[in-house]
Amino acid sequence: MSRELHKLKRHFAAKWPLLTTKKVPVALYFDFFAAARQGISPRLFIEDPAVKRNAVIKTFLETGADGFVIGRLPSPFSYAAGGFPNCIHLPGCDLPEHSMWQFEESKETIFVDDYDFIATYGWNRFLARLLPRFTNFRAVELPELFQRSKEEGARDLAAWRQKNIPLMCGAAVTAPFEVLCAGRTMFKFFEDLIIRPEQVINALEGMVSDFIEGAIEAARFYGIPAVVITAHRSGGNLISPRHFEQFALPFLRKMIDMFYRAEINVMLHLDCDWTENLPYLRDFPCGLIMHTDGSTDLTRAGNLLKDNFILMGDVPAPILARGSPEEVEEYCINLIEKIGSESQLILSSGCDVPMDAGIENVRAMVRVANRL
Repeated sequence: MSRELHKLKRHFAAKWPLLTTKKVPVALYFDFFAAARQGISPRLFIEDPAVKRNAVIKTFLETGADGFVIGRLPSPFSYAAGGFPNCIHLPGCDLPEHSMWQFEESKETIFVDDYDFIATYGWNRFLARLLPRFTNFRAVELPELFQRSKEEGARDLAAWRQKNIPLMCGAAVTAPFEVLCAGRTMFKFFEDLIIRPEQVINALEGMVSDFIEGAIEAARFYGIPAVVITAHRSGGNLISPRHFEQFALPFLRKMIDMFYRAEINVMLHLDCDWTENLPYLRDFPCGLIMHTDGSTDLTRAGNLLKDNFILMGDVPAPILARGSPEEVEEYCINLIEKIGSESQLILSSGCDVPMDAGIENVRAMVRVANRL
């Protein structure tokens, strides 16, 4: 890496919490893990924002980690209006009392004719049509629901700040490709990429500006100039390079470019296997964080992207849930030795901490980071 790149990388790293020391930091994200840890029923955890907030913060403090990814905790409304336009089956209603919520991704909520509407009027106008199809939220209620969600987010943020817990990001946004995939269902959406590519691209173009503007507004409202972009159906193990170049990459680039123009940092949360797509990311701006879920080859990511990315991850959920603290420690030591010597690394779980993880396994991650 050239001296100029070193300086540039240090400059952007200094903008992120946790990266101002030589220590390997630990950043976590979880929701239902906190419900299990605090003995709270998942149904109450979902229905009462204050219960959820207190449980997550208390559990985080018990782990000893250094920071949390985003303090705005998800709700059925925020998922439905943003990243997952799917019917959500809730514990205690549709599911057993002590299970997690489940997303019905096999049921279509976005139809072929909707592509043209989204292309013409954008995503925000489309929500009034979309949400009544699979939720009890009525179109006339949307302004109040968004305002209530914003106010709850402010209460979340105040609670994290009261405990002096660093938060990495002020807003979260799902890439447009992933949202259409969820609403159309994966099978029908991948079919659309072949049968009606122009309609899909026009819809994606109609969505992306609303997504960008909403995330910028949220990040500024919460006073944390960083956004996490989630992508979970555009990995190299699910779509071809040609489809990635045509339908996913341009809009991901546009989002990142606009966030940087607005002086907002970006964390990429990449679920599924992105190993084959890593070369596409080499020309992305310096200073991004890439958080993977244990599927992507993080060693290869370090070799390809060490000049401009900060890597985050990637202790797999099965180890945290069913492994021993010794196994977690071994995985973390190997990861730090392979990645940390060449690239900046934030130790974290692969995706979020699973509901059935052991607290001692999570603490083992922190123990290793503090020791090395």
